[in-house]
Amino acid sequence: MLGSPFLHVDETELNIQGYHQFVWVVTDGRDVIFKLTDTRETLLVRQILKDYKGVLVSDFYAGYDAVPCRQQKCLVHLIRDLNDDLWSNPYNLELESFVQACKDLFVPMLTAFGRYGAKLRHLAKFTSTVDQFYRGHIVGREYQSEVTQKYQKRFVRYKDDLFRFLAEDGIPWNNNMAERAIRHLAIQRKISGCFYKRVASQYLRMLGIAQTCRFQSKSFLRFLLSGEKSVEAYVDRKRKPHSKLADSVAALANPPAESRPQAASSV
Repeated sequence: MLGSPFLHVDETELNIQGYHQFVWVVTDGRDVIFKLTDTRETLLVRQILKDYKGVLVSDFYAGYDAVPCRQQKCLVHLIRDLNDDLWSNPYNLELESFVQACKDLFVPMLTAFGRYGAKLRHLAKFTSTVDQFYRGHIVGREYQSEVTQKYQKRFVRYKDDLFRFLAEDGIPWNNNMAERAIRHLAIQRKISGCFYKRVASQYLRMLGIAQTCRFQSKSFLRFLLSGEKSVEAYVDRKRKPHSKLADSVAALANPPAESRPQAASSV
């Protein structure tokens, strides 16, 4: 995983017998690992990624800023925050104007990303659009409302990390992969309420294997039954349907000519 050009990271809270702990997920889109810590400090993530040379895709949790590698902040989180604050401040014309400027900035580049993929030759042209946005709406502007000032500071702080995908080939602009990996844990958390400490680590290890199989379109059950130790090395040979069953299905689909209903004669 450390050889991947990018990694996704996310975290969520977990109740371990009444105590709040945190689960971290790291994935490159093919392999998934989960780790459990007592606090939300990113010491574990920094240890795992201390020699990582790629790009870390994450949300805006400040703890990730201490990870010593290049980063891409999730634009989905930014757009979601802008929308939430816009709904919460319906009469703030300053914020409304700022959000409209952000929309004009993001829509063309994300449309191009959806059409051509994470290819630098199609995205690099938007760097001049970003510079124009900063000159017109960020640098030197004095906003009156605190909520608009908050976003102005965020754009200043994360200028390089918001638009890394425009400057490097193959970098995603969202953290959806990590959220997909951790979604099953969130569902199980709603069902179980809390986890027991003695089995939490084993459960997270198995969940990591299950999600790795899922990301690689392999059967988790058949992988376990195979005895293979590596999901990457495991080849999922799907069993063919039993010949008698296949023959029965074919017979139903193509009945003999004499048993087929005769078409009504034309008038």
